[in-house]
Amino acid sequence: MATERFLTVRQLEERLQVDRITIYRMLSSGRLNGVKVGGQWRFREEDIRQVIAPQSDVSGAPSSSQPTLPLPCLQAMQQLFSEAAEVAAVVVDPQGQPLTDFTNDCAFCNLILASEAGRRRCIKSWAALADGVDSAPRLHRCHAGLLYGRTTIHVEGNPLAAVIAGQALSDTDQATGLAELAEACALSLPRLQEAYATIHRLDHAHLDKMLRLLRILGVAACRIGSERHRLVARLDRIAQITMES
Repeated sequence: MATERFLTVRQLEERLQVDRITIYRMLSSGRLNGVKVGGQWRFREEDIRQVIAPQSDVSGAPSSSQPTLPLPCLQAMQQLFSEAAEVAAVVVDPQGQPLTDFTNDCAFCNLILASEAGRRRCIKSWAALADGVDSAPRLHRCHAGLLYGRTTIHVEGNPLAAVIAGQALSDTDQATGLAELAEACALSLPRLQEAYATIHRLDHAHLDKMLRLLRILGVAACRIGSERHRLVARLDRIAQITMES
């Protein structure tokens, strides 16, 4: 029996001649099926053939009823936020799956994310943070005890994503629960303790600054997403009129 072939996101970009955002959009809308292997998306040849069938629209162009986010723009905004707030950040979907690459991430979290069990716990924690209708940034604790702020991104009333920022500790936090965390994530306790000592410690003023900047980022992301949605809706109408004329 022949081994089933799976394609990476990059390979699928070349096959369909679309960009990464379009692929994520197709995944989100259900037009494309994929599986996660080691935290990375993989795609079966059979599923790809269904997408490129003659009756399929492979452009990935969003319709006005399906708001989407401009991920490269969000990645750049996230980078600026991380540098200004001096904290880590990532944009995740409502299920906790990262939509952007982490910026300014810390060794402690990278160590946890490198383990399969740790990554599952992080995604579950991010999903819990993203599951909120209130877009006002607030402080939360993740499964590992680190401080995070989050703000949700809404477009036309739809919560599409959340910006998760932090990977930090307060200046009064103590190292507790590391042994249990190391066991749950199948990690070396000494390595985890060593990485824990490098986590940024933020005082009250710094945490307030992070939340203020996070609010600005969230408002800007919502506005950009809404403007993009309205533009796509207008283009859809123009295309429809052109086809009918």
